Amino acid sequence: MTTRRFKMLDAILFVILLLIGYGCSVKNKFSIINFAHLYNHAEKPLITGLKIFHESDSNSRVYVRYKPSSLHYVLKMGRSYYRADYSISYRLFSSYESAAIVDSSTFKMFDSLYFQNDLSLVYNFPIKTLPDNNYVVEIKFSDSNRGIDSYYSQEINRKDANNSQHFLLVDQQDEVIFEEWVSWKTKFRIITPKTNLTKLFVDYYDDVFPAARTPFSLSHSPVYQLKPKEKYILEINDGITDYLQYGREGFFHFRSDSMTKDGFTIFRFHDDYPEIKESELMPGPMRYITTDPEYAMLAASKEPQTIVEKFWIEVAGNERRGFQLLENYYDLVKDANLFFTSYKEGWKTDRGMIYMIFGAPTEVFKKSEIETWIYGDPQKRTRLHFDFIQNKNPFTTNDFELVRQPDYKNPYFVAVDYLRR
Repeated sequence: MTTRRFKMLDAILFVILLLIGYGCSVKNKFSIINFAHLYNHAEKPLITGLKIFHESDSNSRVYVRYKPSSLHYVLKMGRSYYRADYSISYRLFSSYESAAIVDSSTFKMFDSLYFQNDLSLVYNFPIKTLPDNNYVVEIKFSDSNRGIDSYYSQEINRKDANNSQHFLLVDQQDEVIFEEWVSWKTKFRIITPKTNLTKLFVDYYDDVFPAARTPFSLSHSPVYQLKPKEKYILEINDGITDYLQYGREGFFHFRSDSMTKDGFTIFRFHDDYPEIKESELMPGPMRYITTDPEYAMLAASKEPQTIVEKFWIEVAGNERRGFQLLENYYDLVKDANLFFTSYKEGWKTDRGMIYMIFGAPTEVFKKSEIETWIYGDPQKRTRLHFDFIQNKNPFTTNDFELVRQPDYKNPYFVAVDYLRR
């Protein structure tokens, strides 16, 4: 009798352990995924763009842009060509914190045509989504030949009926535009599944915004009371507009309902964006690494490029190294613009400022409305943590504000001093 009871207890314990193990195995991995590769060009991210488009009341389409040049092509025995084997998988969750998988699938692919080709490819697939629901989709891009998995995430907003995911920008070749900005050369159209929609209300703004405050500044965040410089109506027929092209700088906010702020925004920055090539724009990003007198001199100069070059040559001690430091710094500016553009240029944002001063973070973790960056060796106690909180912004979902602390002052100036060596 005793032996049987112990056997029953063992069986119950075994079942409990199985259930615990199963619960751990299906736990949402968002909380432990390190997304640092998203902000590190040295790691050659496999995916260079993600876009969500709600094409009906029950389906959303995911567009994935990637570069074949980041894949590993292999010449196998008996084969006369190089081939890359890879897959794109997705898992759909109700939030970053949710453990329940709403939907999932894997798409296996191979390529032998684009070996050593630097072009971009786009793959798209539908997922089932319901109105009045929000989701997060986890995308896994797997390079089978290299045995590497890279993870990406994108929030899906179905609760706001007029947000940007109900509209899609395409160029003259009907290629999807993944960025939220266009150049003066870009001709594009706006597509929506709302075929009964006949007009869009457009507000044009030409406001210029300042660079981010230092991470140790405890002054209040600026509050902007924006008023459009111009308002007009854009006609839309059968779910598509005529071709548009914007020469003037500023941003254009589109709404299908004039009584709400919900809509989408197209930004038109300077001509060479995300790069900085115009001499008069060069002093701006220097604000983070210069003293007040140095920056005043740079900003007031009638020959900004010359004086910026002189600054770096004096910092470096010789011309060759000075130009290398200058190039490195403006590469950071370009990357910040690529990664963190919101209602203003990426280098002006809080994340852009931290990225330019401290470089690419060691670890990046995401939760709903918060992104955490960590710098330093996980085995050491001297690590820097930065938390960025997502702001409610009618113009963009990419507006994150740093939680500032006085303790950041010393590491900030140490990093600035390092950049100036």
